[in-house]
Amino acid sequence: MSAITIELFIPGAIIGICGAGCVIASVIFAYLYVSNLLGHILLGIGICFIPLFFVAWYKLLTKTFAVRASEEGFSSASDKLDDLLSAEGVAITTLRPSGTANIKGNKVDVISEGEMILKNTKIKVTDVKGNRIVVKPLKT
Repeated sequence: MSAITIELFIPGAIIGICGAGCVIASVIFAYLYVSNLLGHILLGIGICFIPLFFVAWYKLLTKTFAVRASEEGFSSASDKLDDLLSAEGVAITTLRPSGTANIKGNKVDVISEGEMILKNTKIKVTDVKGNRIVVKPLKT
């Protein structure tokens, strides 16, 4: 019970390392001071229990409120930005080579292909990599 209370205040890795050390020490002490049979039994239980513990811990962790709450309503920024590929817009600021543009009614940070693009110039998205939107001026 006190280990549970300690776990609330100390990060889990510290308690986990201490727990693993206690399991290893108990197997060693069983071999040295009790009998080889007890050492074999504890070693077998430890070898079987550790993978089961991690599987159970993972399954419980993924069902906790904190994990579900953080995923709820989450959408990747790159999913939205991929829709901008080949879209046209207007440079809101002068792109030297980066700045802001209005594309599909949204203000987005963009970067030109290396050239300076003046404010209010029509632009076209040529590439989207992650959250990097590359544009070029439209020839009129």
